Amino acid sequence: MKYLSRDKVYKRIEPFKTAKKIYIFCEGKKELDYFNFFQGFTSNLDIIAIPNEDGKSDPIKLKELAESSIDKNTVMLSQEFLDEIWFVIDTDRWNEGNKILDLRHFVEKQRKYYKGWYIAQSNPAFEIWLYYHFYSEKPKYEEIVNFTSFKDFVTTRIKGGFDNRKMPLEIQKASLNAENNFESKNGQPEVYSTEVFTLANQIISFIKRQLDQCLIK
Repeated sequence: MKYLSRDKVYKRIEPFKTAKKIYIFCEGKKELDYFNFFQGFTSNLDIIAIPNEDGKSDPIKLKELAESSIDKNTVMLSQEFLDEIWFVIDTDRWNEGNKILDLRHFVEKQRKYYKGWYIAQSNPAFEIWLYYHFYSEKPKYEEIVNFTSFKDFVTTRIKGGFDNRKMPLEIQKASLNAENNFESKNGQPEVYSTEVFTLANQIISFIKRQLDQCLIK
């Protein structure tokens, strides 16, 4: 697959004041860079990826950041324009204790008053979402066991590592692969599953035409 640089096809454009806003609270820089790629594809969608503060990236800290952002009016939700808040989180180390469960309970509580609150959890990590940009089946244990971490495995399987300057263009393929391989248990994704496709589908619905024009087979 060859890619046209998005800048050769679509220069970044400013969103309308009436654009739908999707606020994405991200654990780390990789997630931040990934979602920032799609900002400015269309004037009807405003993607606002928000980094953690001072490396405080666990689900409870992201929840607190969302609350303080609303209090400070740096996050402003419009029901008229169907604005949304998403938390993009990993499973790996956060499944100790009740941090993920507490975040899910918080989101459920918020949804009673405003429907636009969501979680996109990956198991074990965001890298499984990146993996599905290129592979249509779950990785096998025997493929992973010799690597020091799942992140190292994915970096090796994607030639040259995942490049956030162009590879997010495969978001449609990733969404299909992730959804086809999705399994959950007790309200959370099973290993090598990710909910990020639900967020991706929202983004795709606004920029599909632009994505298709940036991909050259």
